[in-house]
Amino acid sequence: MLKKLKRLEEKPIDTLILRALTSWCVSALLILLKVGEKFTSLTAYDSVSLVFFVAVFVFCFALLSAVYFLGKVRKIDIFALPVAFAVYSTVTLADSSKSYYFAFGIIILWAILVYYYHKNGYLDRLNVSGKTAKLVIAAVATVFVVVVGFTSVLRYESNWAPNFDFGIFCNMYYNMKESLQPLTTCERDTLLSHFAVHVSPIYYLLLPFYWIFPSPSTLQMMQVVVLACSVIPVYLLAKHFKLSDISTLLLCAAVLLHPAVAAGTNYDLHENCFLLPLLLFAFLFFEKEKYIPMSVFLILTLLVKEDAAVYVIFFALYVFLARRKYLLGAIIAAVAGIYFLIVLSYLGTSGDGVMSWRYGNFIVGEGGLFDAVKNVLVNPAYVFTQIFVDSEGGYSRKILLILQLLVPLAFLPVGTKKVSRLILILPFLLLNLMTLYVYQYDISFQYTFGPMAFLFYMAVLNVKDMKPVTSKMLLSIAAVAACALFLVSAVPRFSQYIEIIVNDKENIELTNEALDAIPEDASVIASSYFVPRLSERKVIYAVNHHEVKEGERVDFVIIDTRENYEPFLEKYLGLGYSITDTVENSAGKVLVYILEP
Repeated sequence: MLKKLKRLEEKPIDTLILRALTSWCVSALLILLKVGEKFTSLTAYDSVSLVFFVAVFVFCFALLSAVYFLGKVRKIDIFALPVAFAVYSTVTLADSSKSYYFAFGIIILWAILVYYYHKNGYLDRLNVSGKTAKLVIAAVATVFVVVVGFTSVLRYESNWAPNFDFGIFCNMYYNMKESLQPLTTCERDTLLSHFAVHVSPIYYLLLPFYWIFPSPSTLQMMQVVVLACSVIPVYLLAKHFKLSDISTLLLCAAVLLHPAVAAGTNYDLHENCFLLPLLLFAFLFFEKEKYIPMSVFLILTLLVKEDAAVYVIFFALYVFLARRKYLLGAIIAAVAGIYFLIVLSYLGTSGDGVMSWRYGNFIVGEGGLFDAVKNVLVNPAYVFTQIFVDSEGGYSRKILLILQLLVPLAFLPVGTKKVSRLILILPFLLLNLMTLYVYQYDISFQYTFGPMAFLFYMAVLNVKDMKPVTSKMLLSIAAVAACALFLVSAVPRFSQYIEIIVNDKENIELTNEALDAIPEDASVIASSYFVPRLSERKVIYAVNHHEVKEGERVDFVIIDTRENYEPFLEKYLGLGYSITDTVENSAGKVLVYILEP
């Protein structure tokens, strides 16, 4: 390593290039701050003087040269460039309006820089102690919980969380607190158990927290805490495989800041959030050959949702074929398969039916889920076409999802010579790519949580097989990429809802005051974005999904003027309801219409 460092010091051209790049980053950053406009607005930069830019560049270059020669800090250029580029890329990424492709470009530049530092021996000096690694991981986890958690809470507090699905779960938890039954009225416009739609007993794990703090905000924050707990099995897996402290830190940072983990909360609480930590804990105990706790976590995984059995079956397939633990794999598959059939039978006879239509591209006519399985097996070429095409006949959306999931892991999940290990990528193919159901291949929804557990597991398995210096380089790229995409996916939403809360403060306070004044024992029909706040009651319907029954009279109809409210206002006025109150702001704008029979 010392020879490599010495050779670089003997190449003055390298030093000059590093110094010039650092000066360019600093100059561009100062210009960006001076202009005070988005960097995407080229006209705002038209007035920037080239002489001023050159002057700043020369000053920075001269200052670095002075530190190098006069201060005799020979490594100043080596450390200055990544710091300057980190600041500049952070500022631009946070201001890039959720542009994933811009982030990919920045990540490519970082990958080049990391590779250069790797080839010249600088990454060899990148090490931390075990205690420092734990503290940094805890700090990153805290950042994740604060940014993503408060974004979710502010989304609810500003009344931008809709009935589907958050209002449903808020109403369900209210009824669970009151009667332990997962009942809702706003999911299918009638009183029924949510488990008739999705069998998700796992929700009871959050009930004690909701009991203590009975608020929709509790549910929003608890989902983020559940997701943050995923870093625990990843950390323990890394230690089990004896990865270095710095590699463990980089891996955990890539997991916590992965855009799929943050963006999966964009549409509020969902049971799928449990898949990520539960599956990872199951994988951890499998590697440790502790099969009793592994079984516990696999059973908990089955309780997440009816289709969670698919993840367990894929894991069983990996255990059976790749790890050659035939009896264990067969038992896991049998238990999951039997449970899956029981749940499907229940939903088909007593519930709302199986949502096989999400794989309608594999079903002909009135066929069902098993017809889809048959068609997948007998026509693999057709399957390959469906992996890339979306519901509109294009390819960009699924290709984007592939990049969003694999780039922040530096493609580590597919970096293996062990072909059998690729079994673990099948959940991603099935759940995210083979469907034409648009939400399942959109990173902003919760359908990536389960497949991401397998991709994280694959990344750890593949890292342990690499040379430490190679894995450190790839994990450095992964951590930087995850950070860049976190800045693009999570930070702008955080800023967005803070801005809403600040700029729309009067309207939000007036609206919430009116909604909180509705009696708790009253039956209500409300606009979608008002349902979560009004959900703590026995009868609550969403106005855009409610079919008025003959002779029905609810106590209040609450209409949000931010939506297309006129048809609903006319509908209930025509049914004999009258406007008994309105909420107006200081500008005289009506925010809420309140109607009574």
